[in-house]
Amino acid sequence: MYVSQFVSDLLEFEKSLFPFAENLRGELGQSALASLAPCKTMEQLEARHELLRAWSDCSDRYGDKEIPWNTGAVCVTGLFPLAKKSGLLLGAELLKVKTLLFLAMRVREALARLKGSYPVFEGLERRIRDFGPELEVLAAIEDSGRLADGASAKLLEIRNDLENLKRAGRKTAGRLMEDSNILNMLQERSLAYRNGRFLLLVRQEYVNRFPGLLVDRSTSGNSVYMEPRMLSALNNNMILKARDEQDEETRILMEITRKILARERAVSEAQEVLGEIDLLYAAREVMRKRRWTLPTLSRQTQFRLIDARHPLLKDAAVPISVHCGVKNKNGDGGKDVSKTENHPFTSLVVTGPNTGGKTVILKTVGLCVIMGWSGLPLPARDGSSIGNIDAVYADIGDEQSIEQNLSTFSSHLKNIVEILKNATPKSLVLLDELGAGTDPQEGAALGMAILETLKEKRTLTLASTHHNPIKQYALTTPFVETASMEFDADNLAPTYRLLMGIPGKSNALLIAKRWNMPESVLELAHASLKARDISAEDLIGQLNQRKAELDAMERRLEKERTETAQLKKIYETRVAEIEYQKDKILSAADKRAADLISKAEATSRDLIKGLEDAAKSAAHREFNAKRQDIQKIRKGLDARHDKRVARELQNKPEEFTPKEGVTVQVAGSDIVGVVQSVKNGKARLVAGPMHVEVSVDRLVQTQKKAKVALPPADTTAAMRRETVPSSLMVRGMSVDEALPLTSSYLDRAYRAGHSSVLVIHGRGEGILRREVHALCSRLKYVSDYHLGDIGEGGYGVTIVEFER
Repeated sequence: MYVSQFVSDLLEFEKSLFPFAENLRGELGQSALASLAPCKTMEQLEARHELLRAWSDCSDRYGDKEIPWNTGAVCVTGLFPLAKKSGLLLGAELLKVKTLLFLAMRVREALARLKGSYPVFEGLERRIRDFGPELEVLAAIEDSGRLADGASAKLLEIRNDLENLKRAGRKTAGRLMEDSNILNMLQERSLAYRNGRFLLLVRQEYVNRFPGLLVDRSTSGNSVYMEPRMLSALNNNMILKARDEQDEETRILMEITRKILARERAVSEAQEVLGEIDLLYAAREVMRKRRWTLPTLSRQTQFRLIDARHPLLKDAAVPISVHCGVKNKNGDGGKDVSKTENHPFTSLVVTGPNTGGKTVILKTVGLCVIMGWSGLPLPARDGSSIGNIDAVYADIGDEQSIEQNLSTFSSHLKNIVEILKNATPKSLVLLDELGAGTDPQEGAALGMAILETLKEKRTLTLASTHHNPIKQYALTTPFVETASMEFDADNLAPTYRLLMGIPGKSNALLIAKRWNMPESVLELAHASLKARDISAEDLIGQLNQRKAELDAMERRLEKERTETAQLKKIYETRVAEIEYQKDKILSAADKRAADLISKAEATSRDLIKGLEDAAKSAAHREFNAKRQDIQKIRKGLDARHDKRVARELQNKPEEFTPKEGVTVQVAGSDIVGVVQSVKNGKARLVAGPMHVEVSVDRLVQTQKKAKVALPPADTTAAMRRETVPSSLMVRGMSVDEALPLTSSYLDRAYRAGHSSVLVIHGRGEGILRREVHALCSRLKYVSDYHLGDIGEGGYGVTIVEFER
């Protein structure tokens, strides 16, 4: 989609992105938002939408911490142009590069773990290259930005020599300050270190008597800094060593800089990916907090916005529902009374009073279309859609803008001429106050000609106007629809609601009356209106009144439907509760009856056994005769039980399919358990200490909680943890040596009860690290593994977490 900077500024696109800016986590996301542009193709837009949906789903399932982040990571590519000229990045600058690349590698590993569930993440992962060698070099940069002593053997030697000189200087100065003659000349008994030299603070009156050279004056002027002769040679040696240190540091920094600049393109792309990820995070937060939605995409040239709001108006915005290029449907702002209901219209003419909200309608549509094509959620309800639109053009003389930039009629014409030349059947054109700024008749004629030209091109067009001829053109022309801004005639104020299919009155005289225009002036104005104009305005007014009555009736009916649905739901809930209680009572009674029958049968058998042989036969005959009655009772109990089961299964949702981990209840019983597995139409449940296998057809959804069998307390867990260390050192080993050791260690650590352990494999070429990660991915009891943070050992260690 093409959007010029002129149109972007006119619609205040950048200002309208403030909800996303408020939810960004750092400079990387701010850079991505600042450079955000609409997609060029529908395929690119579909990919962005798919990525945002995947990100939202991943965040809902695993939380925001699944993909790591560091708010301290900043953009670094801006440092490179000057570094190319000087060949040098300072320690603090290289620390920024190190932080960025370390975050990039952690994000890359997280994306690699998640791409199995979210294949769209693979594109992001591929754009982040391996920065292992660069991080190895950058390890010489400490968290303070200073080069570590071990950055080179020479630097370590120089710093050791310098430290020895400083110790010797402090020792010599200490002997000097023990001399009573010298001590009396000092302002304070302390050694100063200024500009790489050891100095003593001497009183002003002893300047000529102190054995040394004057170097500087104190801030107060009452004392001076002097270098004792005994320290001169040592200070000179320290200065030389400090210069050697600086030269070696510069050499090391230039070498590191050279290696970083050699990967400039890869660093730049990694920075872009991290910025995009922060923008995805912000978009998901806006959807969660503000209830913005991602529009559906259409290959047709159209748009449909449902309850859309202008972002800059915030809570003061009145939601609007508007569409163009598509047929109307129920639920998008009222019933369609369009004359072109069997054909999608391509032009929409919005009418209504000044300050009624017409310009806001045009701006809201333009912003939503551009936001949608930028891959962002919209301030609109679900069901909104954006079609295949190749460009947005606008001519809006916005008298409500902050800058108060009022365009002249000629500049409007110049802009419209360019629009007519460039607009295509896939473009969206926004025209505010069409035909204004000149003679009303000529302006109306020109406005109709412009609309006709755009209609013939099949260009999507939204135009606002006051001219009655343009309103009549919209009412009578095929593929051109009319809409109006509602006006409350009783309160003489606009409501800012958009009425699709109804032309609006300008209400100029009503608004003038609201502002206390003299009645005599209003009477003259009414008298001067032409008869045909009066009839047209009266017709429009009657239509608006009728529309308002229909809307009020529709709102009452909708309220009644809502109340009826609520009462029906309450009734069904209460009936279900009564049925449940009834079934519960009958089930308990049936169970007691079955128990009594079983006990009676058992007692009867015991009594028969104790009878004499002569009486036994008679008792058996009597018992068998009664058994038929008992069987009838049992059949009745079974039939009632089967009916209860069938009723429960009948109320089961059709789409319900038991899955692993879902809590279910066995129909007709009190058994509630968690599905452990489903195979061949049977489900295995875990219900407390029991394991039950039952047909999936007998399972129903339930809100009850399954009982969980507590594992026996392991009194030896703490003892076993003490025998297995919390870390393993395999640095310097070969893969064949390290892997068996690591596998055995992880197994012992898991069985000992550790929640997480540390495997120290070092940085090197990354071979051992990759093998350790591959091993962790194969172990079922490993829930997660990732590189350590900078303070935990960074790229040289892997933290392994176990399932519990």
